[in-house]
Amino acid sequence: MPSIIAKASMGDVIWAQLEPDADLYLEIMEICRRENIRSGVILNIVGGLRKARLSMPIKETDMDSPPGVMELEGMIECSGVGTIGITRDTYDSEAITGIVYHADTPNLHIHLTVTHAGKSYMGHLIEGCLVRSVHPISHFTIVLARTEGALLNFRVSKETTEKYPFGIPLHDLVQE
Repeated sequence: MPSIIAKASMGDVIWAQLEPDADLYLEIMEICRRENIRSGVILNIVGGLRKARLSMPIKETDMDSPPGVMELEGMIECSGVGTIGITRDTYDSEAITGIVYHADTPNLHIHLTVTHAGKSYMGHLIEGCLVRSVHPISHFTIVLARTEGALLNFRVSKETTEKYPFGIPLHDLVQE
């Protein structure tokens, strides 16, 4: 049984085509700023990367560990989906997880799947994923939608642990 349910309406659907060498994470943040998106969904990310950087589980045996960072370079295909909310608390875990969120900015919680050299990986999109294109006009496309009525707030718990020295990241779903 779901612990929280919030209803929202889907508004504008926004399509964007990225330029070669653009940073996927930073481009989505810019779209959110430019379009004033406080709440939304990433419906589709599809295209090629020349570099991928994902925050993902690295230690398969430790269920409580924070994710680590995996970096890949070369010919990479990717697809992704996720949510857009608001970051309430600054969270800087760059050295451990590659994740940095700044208070009062869009919060991107995007799962990106990448395929490189015949293997596929899935993790959180972080800065450093660079668009690959053999043509000056890239086919790399993002489709996102603004939502209204529900908001996903990112915050950090006041409690810390040895594995989460900056607090435990949390998402609060609220009805607006």
